[in-house]
Amino acid sequence: MLSLNETKAGEACTIKWMTGMPETMDYIRSCKVSEGKDVRVISRIFGGVIVSVENRRILISDDAARRIKV
Repeated sequence: MLSLNETKAGEACTIKWMTGMPETMDYIRSCKVSEGKDVRVISRIFGGVIVSVENRRILISDDAARRIKV
C-alpha cells in the first residue's frame, strides 16, 4: 500500500483509507475525495499532488497526501 504522495503522474488508484486532522479530512471529503473513490494523479508539484476525481481537479498538500493510502 502506497501513500498518495508516492504515486506518479498518470496513475489511477483507489483510496483505501485516510487519516488526519478532522478539519483537513472534512475539507478533503467535501471535495469528493473519500475511501473507495477512484482518483487519477494529474501532476506532482513542489509541495503537493494534483488529483482528478469526478471531473474535478484538487491540489492536496504532501502532508495530507502522506496520510491518504492507495
